[in-house]
Amino acid sequence: MSSSVPTTSGMVTVRHLTETLGSPILTVLASPGGLERPVRGTVVHDPADPLPAGTDQLLLMPGLRADQPAAADLVRDAADLGYSAMVVKLRGTDTSVLVTKAELSGLTLLATADEVSWRHLDALLLSVLGSQGVGGEPTTDTGDGLFTLANAVSAVIGGSVAIEDLDRRVLAYSSLPDQRIDSLRREGILSRRVPEIEHNLERYRIVLASNGVVRFPEALGALPRAAIAIRAGTQPLGTIWAIESPNGIDARGERALVDCAPLAALHILRSRNASELELHKRESALLGALDGLWATHETSFRLSIPPGAELGLLGFTASADATGLLALTAHLGYVLSRYVAPFRPDASIATTSRAIYVLLPGGGAQAATRLAKDALAAIRGSFGDFVRAAVAPTDTDPAALPAMRREIDDILRVTTAYRDAPHIAALTDVQARLLLARVGDELGREPRLRHPGVAAMAAHDSEHGTNFVASVLAWLEAVGNVAEAAARLDVHTNTLRYRLRRTTELFDLPLDKPDERLTLWLQLRLIRL
Repeated sequence: MSSSVPTTSGMVTVRHLTETLGSPILTVLASPGGLERPVRGTVVHDPADPLPAGTDQLLLMPGLRADQPAAADLVRDAADLGYSAMVVKLRGTDTSVLVTKAELSGLTLLATADEVSWRHLDALLLSVLGSQGVGGEPTTDTGDGLFTLANAVSAVIGGSVAIEDLDRRVLAYSSLPDQRIDSLRREGILSRRVPEIEHNLERYRIVLASNGVVRFPEALGALPRAAIAIRAGTQPLGTIWAIESPNGIDARGERALVDCAPLAALHILRSRNASELELHKRESALLGALDGLWATHETSFRLSIPPGAELGLLGFTASADATGLLALTAHLGYVLSRYVAPFRPDASIATTSRAIYVLLPGGGAQAATRLAKDALAAIRGSFGDFVRAAVAPTDTDPAALPAMRREIDDILRVTTAYRDAPHIAALTDVQARLLLARVGDELGREPRLRHPGVAAMAAHDSEHGTNFVASVLAWLEAVGNVAEAAARLDVHTNTLRYRLRRTTELFDLPLDKPDERLTLWLQLRLIRL
């Protein structure tokens, strides 16, 4: 039984397959001619049948023991018929004769882990070949494939392995009889979901923010674990968690986790159904609308906006002190899309590197605010108090969406920067702080607009331990009331008057002019943030 189609985007080699799938899925036993032979497809062969021609094919041999005399004959025949390589299972047998025959015949010999079924190995190979324009039809055995991967990693590491999505639902888990396991893993397997405790949430944030394997020591009754994020490009899809053996995880175990992650991503992506594809299509349309790419009628068509509908736009993001903001934002977008869809199937959701935008075609500001409150309450167990939401003024013109998005971004800029800012805000809630931030932007672009005396005064305070900046700022905030400002500073009024007089002498600060006082206050507020 063979599967192959012509290559369309470059040639896949044996090396590419072994490096992509990695150990324990594929291990090189012999490569007399190197690993650069092209692979155009796979052949799953029964040793009882005649071996068919197989130029540039990968030969899979279920039912063949590596120490059987027939195995050596099949190696010779496969080399003669042009196969790229042959894959066998070791099952504890002596492979020295077979390896020697492969070296003499010039055929690359590979081994796959005993725990990997031949059907799933073929599916994985075709997935890699298909991603390069070489494979066959997509497989639909995603769940079984993930269980196979979990078992393969567990066989290397020695502990229970779980593969989870971004919502911490257990998609698959290992089931080897001698694997190391603890009560937390058992609970996750039984409920198909990891318990939501703060200790777990922080660990997920760390893993999703990391690029490689992350190790966690024993804590709160849970055995030591190693974990890695599953990604499609830079987009997080889930995580893999492995309980370590009593001796820990060696380099081979870490390699197994690293190799397993892209394969798990492939399975997860293939499992996406038509409704999820529709969500992605609408996400692209919303991003285009927020960027102003479409004409009004095209935006309405792409996003299914009824004529005259009152458009509400929400924005969500994580606060600046959250760990791993990029991965956390992707996770937040995933969870929000699954929360919003059942309540507002007409909504469109788009996730960027900075924020998640939710478009509600109808319902007005009140409905948008209510949805934001309910969403934050629902996801608080997963994200704590790190999430902020912004509500833009409603509009009936789809052409207003880019301006609404800018307002959302402005609001989130302020609410993520100040700890005391509201978790859900409109522009009126943060207007003063946003104005101050905009002034800071302008002064950053045009430093010549700054009064040189402000920087000189701040430098003097730093070098000499004086308190001129705090004194002038307190006086300005007290609207010139020396007694009130002195009380705030806990100094005598004469001390404050002396400091104010010295700032004029030393730094040429025009404290007697209203407009100058305003600009000085703005600059002082910015340097004290």
